[in-house]
Amino acid sequence: MTSALRGTLFAVSMVASVAAFTQTQTQQDRLDEVGQFLVTAPMCEKLGMKLDPDLPTKAETALKVETASWSVEAAIVERIKGEAVARQGRILRTDLQAAAVGAKSDAQLRAVKGILLGYGRTCLAATADPVFSSLIVPPPGYDLEMATTETADSMLEAGGLASWQSPQIQARGNLMMLAGTCRSKIGSVRSDALVKEFGQSSDPRVRNYYAKSFDEGLADPTVIQTLAGCNKAITSFRAKVR
Repeated sequence: MTSALRGTLFAVSMVASVAAFTQTQTQQDRLDEVGQFLVTAPMCEKLGMKLDPDLPTKAETALKVETASWSVEAAIVERIKGEAVARQGRILRTDLQAAAVGAKSDAQLRAVKGILLGYGRTCLAATADPVFSSLIVPPPGYDLEMATTETADSMLEAGGLASWQSPQIQARGNLMMLAGTCRSKIGSVRSDALVKEFGQSSDPRVRNYYAKSFDEGLADPTVIQTLAGCNKAITSFRAKVR
C-alpha cells in the first residue's frame, strides 16, 4: 500500500469518525423541540389536555426509533437531549419568575394569560408531533383561548383580577371581607345585612368569590382594629358599588 493510499484512507476514516460525533442543525433543532415538549407537558395538563401517564418513557422510546437513522452516536443524542431539557426547564422557570416579579400592576398581572397562551401554543404543536401526538391529547372541541382564560382566572381570582372580576365585583368582594373582619366591631346583625346585600350573584364563580372573601375576613378580625375604621372602609367600598 502506497503512502498516498494510506493517507487517503486515513482521511476518509477521520471524516467518518467526525460524522459520528456531529449532529446537523436540523437534528439539534429537533432535540431542542423534544426538550421543549417534555418540559412544557405539565403545563399542557394544567391547560386541560390529557397526558399519557408514561409520557417520559414512551417519548424516550419513540425518540430512539426516530434518531436510529441519524449518523450520530446514541450517547451524543442523549447528551444533547438532556441539555435541551435542562435549558427549556430554566427558560420556563425564568419566564414565570420574571412574570411574577414584574407583576406590580393590574395590567401586568393580567398579562399572565399571555404567558400561558404562549405555552399553550407549544402544547398544540406537541399534539401534532409524531412522537407526542399520542402522549399529549386535547379534549374534543378544545379551545386554547378559553382554556388559557380559565387557567389564568384560577390563578388571579384570589387577588380579584380574574377576567370576570369587574371593579364592581371587586368592591363587593371587599365589602364581604369587611363583613367578616369587622363583624366583632359592627355586630352580627349589620354583618349579616352586608352579606345579604352584597354577597348574592347568579354566577357560581362570583358567589364563591364572595364567600371566600367573607371567610378570609372572618378569619382575621385584626385587619381593621376599630369601629371607626370599619365604618370608613364600608362607606368607601359602598360608593364603588353604586
